Formats: sequence, C-alpha cells, structure tokens
Amino acid sequence: MPTPYYEADGVILHLGDSLTVLPTLGEASVDAIVVDPPYEIGIAGRDWDRTGIAYNVALWAECLRVLKPGGHLVSFGAPRTYHRMACAVEDAGFRVIDQLDWIYTHGKPKGTDLARAIDRRRDDREQVLQVTSWLAAARDTAGWTNKRIDALFGFSGMGGLWTTQGKAAIVPTDQQWARLREEIGFDDTEILPLVTELNARKHTVGEAWEKREIVSRKAGRARAAGLYGAFSEDRIESLPASDEARRWAGWNTTLKPAHDPILLARKSTGYDSLVGGLLRHGVGGLNVAGCPAGGGYPTNILLGHDCPPGGCLPGCPVREVGDSVRSFPVFRLESKTPASERVEVDGVRHDTPKPLALMRWLVRLVCPPGGTVLDWAAGSGTTLLAARDEGMNAIGIEMDQAHARICEHRLAEPYSETLFSDTA
Repeated sequence: MPTPYYEADGVILHLGDSLTVLPTLGEASVDAIVVDPPYEIGIAGRDWDRTGIAYNVALWAECLRVLKPGGHLVSFGAPRTYHRMACAVEDAGFRVIDQLDWIYTHGKPKGTDLARAIDRRRDDREQVLQVTSWLAAARDTAGWTNKRIDALFGFSGMGGLWTTQGKAAIVPTDQQWARLREEIGFDDTEILPLVTELNARKHTVGEAWEKREIVSRKAGRARAAGLYGAFSEDRIESLPASDEARRWAGWNTTLKPAHDPILLARKSTGYDSLVGGLLRHGVGGLNVAGCPAGGGYPTNILLGHDCPPGGCLPGCPVREVGDSVRSFPVFRLESKTPASERVEVDGVRHDTPKPLALMRWLVRLVCPPGGTVLDWAAGSGTTLLAARDEGMNAIGIEMDQAHARICEHRLAEPYSETLFSDTA
C-alpha cells in the first residue's frame, strides 16, 4: 500500500495514477464508488481531460474488484462521450442500473455562431492555388521533385502541399520560399508580392469581420478570473456584415448545455440474491428514505437552479413550475458550482468541480452510514468532502499534485451542516 498523500478524519488521499494505486487496494474493500472522471472532451484545453482513462476497461475492472458484491458505482459523464464510458463499465463486468441526469439552468453555450464564423473566415484559396501552381511549374522546369523538396527541409509531404491544386494546398512561409528560390534557382519577381501578401494574412480574420457593427460590450471579469467557458468574443455582440453571414444569422453548431448524465451501475452479488448480498456484505440498496425529493421518493432527475439564498426570484423555474418540481431533488446553487466551492490554492483552480450538496446527496444514496466511498479521480476533493460530511470514510486518488493540494486545503475545512439545509 503506498504512503497516503493525506490522511485525516477517515479520509485517505493517494497522489498517483489510479491504474497504479487501485491494484494496491484490497478486494471488496469499498462500499461504493462515486467519481467524476475526465469527460474526455478537452475541457478548457486541459490535457487531463483527454487521456481516454474513462474508457479504460482495465481501470473499471479494478473498480469492480475493490467494490463489495452488490455495491454501486456512480460516475459522471458528458452527453457526447457518456456512452463510451458506460460501455467500458459494462465490459468490465458491472450491471448498468440507471442513468441519472443532473439538470441545470445556467450552462453556457460553447458552440460556434455560424454568422460570426462566416464573417471571420478569410477565403484566400484562389490566390493560394495560384502560388502552388506557379511553384509546381518552377519545380518541373528545374527538374526537381517533391521528394527532393522534402529532403531539402527534412520533413515528408510538404513539397506536395506546396505544389498541389487540392484541398490541402498551402503557401510556404517567407523563409521557406527564400530557401526554395536559392536552391531551385527560379526568378520569382512576378509571384513574390502575392507570396508575401498571403503570408502576412495568415491567421488573420476576413475583411467582413472588421465591418460588423458592435451593438454591445460586456466586461471580461470571468475570463480574467480563469473561469471555464469565458471567452472575450462571447461578450461582444455585433451584427452580421456579409450577405452570407446575414443569411445564417441565428444558426449555431450546438445547443446550450443543461444536463450531465450520471451512470448508476452495480456489481453482481455472485451466488447471493440481492437481499442475501445485502445481509452478507451490507451493500446493494439505494437509500431512498435518506435522499427524498421534497419529502417524496427520489427520482433519477436532479435539478440545479440559481436562486439566491434569500429565495426564488420571478422567472425562476422552481418558482414558476410550482408543486410539480418538488417531485425532484432540487439543489440551490449560486452558479453551476458555488463560487465559495471554487477553491484556488497556489494560483491553481480546478475547472470542473461539482456542487458539494449534489455530491453529498449521491454518496448518501449509495453508501451505507459509516461505509467507505472510493473516488479514483478526486479532482478538487468534493466527493471526499461529501463523504466525510456524511459520516463516511473515503479513499481518493488524484494524479495532479496541484489538484491534490486543493483537496488537502478543502479537507481542512470544518464539517458542513446537514445535507438538507443545502437543498431547496
């Protein structure tokens, strides 16, 4: 067993790769697994969110091994990649029981405004093909080949891109062009101004972009704070300038996100019935009485909303829907995750923490009192904090030391009040 990075109040945190640490845990040693793994979509450009670990059958097989017979797995996912995670979990031997959905009203659209993209687009293809056609002719006149051009620069395939009339055609940089002129010996007096102009325009926006009429600007405090999903352009509203952009005004590439799917799976009880396994191992059931929804039976829909601590405002979905919404567990949030829970340590902030109230509800649902919860992707430590505050033990694994420091900092916080003071 590796030496824990942190250990106190029934919580153990290991710093390391989960594929390395999980095999050191005892077989059938945890009562439940509650995890928010990488969504594998490159959130905020982070490398840790595109490793493929959430699709790794061997990892989920280790989770199955350390879980008690009949124990439950709860795992978050992204709508567009959830299915791959669920298949890996099932291939590892788990039985998929349900899909819960955490539904919220405050997701930020992350697609592409097509009218904006059209006005930003610079279409230099005709001029690019003019250059590549000229260079191909100069190559042939000098008796060179693309292979020889590749050898000159030490990389394969570039000669073809510089001389093709196909979709992949590109113009050499000014420095590359100068070397081609020197080695091949062509006279580029006629074509050089176009090469220079095209290189100067690389990575610039189209002329229509500068002609757009700006109708509003919003401050960029969110971007300055490093919050996920905040981009400067999203805070500038402008009108389409070109005819094509006006034609596609109001069109986008995605919908506004409003839910995260949550996988609920169970380990087989082996030869025992579910009741027999429950009596033998102490796991296998869901704590529906301990996780009510407005006093009723909990559902697989979990609602998050933005009402301030003082109460709901006009237009709030909880207030407007009325009694029917009380059929669902509702978690009051200041934002997708409250600002108070977006802890920063040594200048590092985790991009995707989940609300503590939500995680407390989930660990209470699947782990018996005094049991042990495993989170192999601890992140900012919310699941560990939730288990501790619910009177459970917890084992966490986190491979990023900066994130492990955030976990350690948060676990030093005092115990929270009971769960239902945090719910609507």
